[in-house]
Order: sequence, then C-alpha cells, then structure tokens
Amino acid sequence: MSLKLLLISVDGTLGHDGAINDGIARDLGRLVKELVAMDVKVAFWSNKTWKINAAEPLAAYFSRISGVDVKLHGLAADNMPARSTGQSAAPIMQLYGAQPHETMLVGGMEEDMRAAVNNKLLLIRPDWYGAHMDYGFPMSSVSELARFCMVFALRQHPIFWRVRSGSLDISAGGPFSTMNENYAVFGADARAFAKQGRGNPDFWFYFTISSLYFSGLLDGVKYICSYPGHLVDSADADERGIAATLVRLGKCLNKGYYHDLIVRHTDAPKSQHIKAAERKFGTQLSTIRLNKRPHKNLSEHPNKTDLKIKNETILVVDDFCTSGRSSEAARLYLQAAGATARLYTWLKTINTSYEEALGDPGLKAYMPNERGEPERTQAHGYHAAIVAPKAPAEIQEIFEKYVGWKW
Repeated sequence: MSLKLLLISVDGTLGHDGAINDGIARDLGRLVKELVAMDVKVAFWSNKTWKINAAEPLAAYFSRISGVDVKLHGLAADNMPARSTGQSAAPIMQLYGAQPHETMLVGGMEEDMRAAVNNKLLLIRPDWYGAHMDYGFPMSSVSELARFCMVFALRQHPIFWRVRSGSLDISAGGPFSTMNENYAVFGADARAFAKQGRGNPDFWFYFTISSLYFSGLLDGVKYICSYPGHLVDSADADERGIAATLVRLGKCLNKGYYHDLIVRHTDAPKSQHIKAAERKFGTQLSTIRLNKRPHKNLSEHPNKTDLKIKNETILVVDDFCTSGRSSEAARLYLQAAGATARLYTWLKTINTSYEEALGDPGLKAYMPNERGEPERTQAHGYHAAIVAPKAPAEIQEIFEKYVGWKW
C-alpha cells in the first residue's frame, strides 16, 4: 500500500543536454540509497543508452556514486518496449514485483509525460534543470522530491476508514477531531486550510494525492469531480486550491477532472453549524444537481457536448465527512444518471455513524429536485469501518516531518 518502484528518467533528472551537475547527481544518489534501504526498488528508464564522459555506462556511474546497484531499462538498454507505447512499463513492474499504483515516475520532459499517461503512472516533475513542461507535480530540488517520497509515498496506511455496502463505497484518509489530542494538531490544520485557506495547503494536496494513488482507489475511475461548497458560487474553480491538484492528478492518469459536474443551484446552510443528529438529507438533495456540460480541467469553456457518465465510475472528492449526507447526495445523483460513485474524503469525523440512504428517491439527475428524507436509512458505525487503526499515528508523524522537514 505504498511506493515499491521508483522509475527515474535520465534527461532532465540526472542530467540535461549531455551535462550532469555533480551535486544534483550525488543528492539523487543519496535519496536512492535511502529508498533502497527502505525496500523500494529504483531503476532508470529510457529509450536510449547513456554514458558519462563518453566512457562510463550510466548504470555503473550512478551505482558507484550512490553505493547501490541501479539498472537502466528501456528500448536500447534491454529491449524493453518503447516508453511512449501503452503498457510499456508493465515488464519492468513485473520484474520488480510492483503494481501500477505502487510505481512512480520521475521525469520532466515531454517523452516522460507520454510515458506516464500511457502507463497511468503518477508523474513527479523535477525542475532542478529547469521546467520543460507544465505537467506532473513539480519539485524544485532533490530535497523536495525526497520529502514527497519519505513523507507521502511511503505511507503504509493511505486509507483509514472505509464503508462498502452495495453501491456505497466511501473512504477517508484519516480521522477528524480538534478535541482528541491524538488528532488535534493535523485536524486543526486541515480545518484551517479547508475553511479559511490557512494551515499547510501543500500537505493536504499531497496527502490527497498519495491516499488516492497509492491505495488503488483510482483504478477503474473514468472521471474525477469534487463536491461543491454550501453556496451557489462555491463550485467556481480555484486554481490555487485542491482543484488544480486534482487536475494534475487526473492528467497523469488520463482521467478528466470536472469541478462543476456536481453544482449547487440553491444555497445550503453550513453543515458545521448543524448538529450531526439534526442534519437532513433533503438539505443536500434539494440544493444540488448534475451538470451535463461541465468544464474539463478548469478550462475556460464548458464541454461542447454532454459528458457521458452512464456506466462509468466517478470519483467524488470532499474535505470532511461527518454523517455522510453530502456524500450520499452525490452518490444518489450520479446513480440517477446511470453512473457509479466512488467517494473519498480527507478526514472522517470521529465517533459519528455514516448514514446511508436506501432505496431509489426518484431523482432527475440534471434538474433541481424537491426531496425530503429517504424512506429508509442504514447507519454504518464509525469504529466498525476503521480499516487501518495505525493510520492516525502515521498521519501525525508525517505531518510533523513535513512541517519540520530537513534533509
């Protein structure tokens, strides 16, 4: 449930235009040595063979400066498929015993973008030799790459809580509480970011990415969307926020992100001002609907044709889940359009059951609906749905490591 194989492109990462910065190379060698010591397999991946100073093969050079054996794979190196073709990474992953969601690619050139998309790999873009494209998740230094690997990619518990029952599938990365001392620090930071734009936004961006990618939750997903805020205009795209992060993630895996697939047509009261026991399904069901022509990847213009979601799996991302009324509204509307919802939230409020709406409420997916409470509900207990009891301690540990990062 974490990074097992790191594939490293040569051009733009180890060196660029035939030149290698010795300091960068040694920093990368240090990182690779630390990852290998943590049982992560590391390999170079290129369509070409490389030599250092026109004499020493690349694999031999890097193995010498890093102190570990690192091989070069690719078309010219060992007759692996060309990187731009679909499934070209499969033989390498098989060789190292890794699945796609356990593999990550570090590369900053256009060829790396094609390799990532065709193999549905998370792409980390090294910019220390300059930014050569606007794609992937940028890292300005090897230290920043090391932080992403050590803090996020090596998480052993990307999912803390999960309920799967019939058509319901909802997960949370961790627990939410500002009162429980074991969760208070990262819980308060998450709330500060989500509600006021403060805290440590990048931590929660990368927390979301690592939870979704390394857990395998994105497998089989066609599109990604987010749940709107309580105001009508809250679905407007915020390019500085989580929306831009989900765009980058979706592009890596060839999954379009539609921030306004679910829209708020009427203001709803803020859920945090309502006691959990008093929250109503109707508040959500009567104030949202689906959008036939949403905006793809924060584009200026909406789709020219209706987005086809029937028989597709849609990932819905939200920040917090308390009793699940918002998540259930998203699920029911997507089901009304013939799609399957997979729900993910950063954090789940502790000690609160998830209320699943049972039956078909007869929603018209793309129109406002006046709906009250469902005829039947089923409560899924909080504690029974915990799948990784050690996740909270891990989240606190990585939060502290992120904030105080030194390498």
